[in-house]
Amino acid sequence: MSASQELLQIAATNAPLLVPTFGYAVLWLLVRFVFYVVMRAYWKTKPGGKGIQDIGLQEKVLEESFAILGSLVAFVLGIQAFQHSDRGGCGLFNTLGCFSGWPNATGPRDSSITFYHNVELGWYLHYLVKHHLGIGMEDNLQMHLHHFSTISLLLISFDLNLYRSGVLVLCLLNLSNPFLHVAKVLHYVEAPANKLAFLLFALAFFLSRIVAYPLVVLRATLVESWQVHPPFLDPKQHLAVYLAANVLLLLLMVMQVQWFAGIVRLLAKALGGSQDDFKKEGKTHDYAKTKHD
Repeated sequence: MSASQELLQIAATNAPLLVPTFGYAVLWLLVRFVFYVVMRAYWKTKPGGKGIQDIGLQEKVLEESFAILGSLVAFVLGIQAFQHSDRGGCGLFNTLGCFSGWPNATGPRDSSITFYHNVELGWYLHYLVKHHLGIGMEDNLQMHLHHFSTISLLLISFDLNLYRSGVLVLCLLNLSNPFLHVAKVLHYVEAPANKLAFLLFALAFFLSRIVAYPLVVLRATLVESWQVHPPFLDPKQHLAVYLAANVLLLLLMVMQVQWFAGIVRLLAKALGGSQDDFKKEGKTHDYAKTKHD
């Protein structure tokens, strides 16, 4: 059996386990819809117009509030999946074991791995369709590119038995997301702690995506992967997998550097500018828009 046939057989065996993804996508859409209805009803009950009355602002707060829920679920499930995976020595400070024994799994796959991939894939699928169903804000092209890249990495991770490294990558990427969405909600409602929340997010983003991501993830996937598994560089064996995964990971790195440049500009406004300057600069970095913008 050739290397490509072996990988196709592995993918064909694993793919049916991801069918629940579509159910979780529908579930995310239903939960989002109910969340929006409940929150809008709550704001209407607030006396004296104390609730959020501006429709555009409501959309932004709802979008980011629900994203807080999704990012926390993803982070908790990711940590659980990582703890229960057959890591084979794969960890934040020792990534050589992430590729040992591949393409075969080094042991029985824990159900938490399957559950995590299904829930995460369902989350990103629901992101791609929510606006078209009239639920939530419309993402721009860059965010759609991010969603497609993440979906592709999730599929490669699970279908090709690369979930040891895949779960590690996704846990690292998910670390700063709750900080981001909390900071955005506080920024939209002009809460006193909005600058502090943004500083915490900037620190989490810098440590996880600008420092740890290249030092841990890219070093492992670009260099250590083929050192442990030389066929990754063989065009007749697994070079296609090596290139596909690393192109997606490098694409995410480019987007993260671009985002961090915007974070630095916002950080300068947060530390040295007025609240109005900070608010104005923040509007230029919204990656989604409402019908009322």
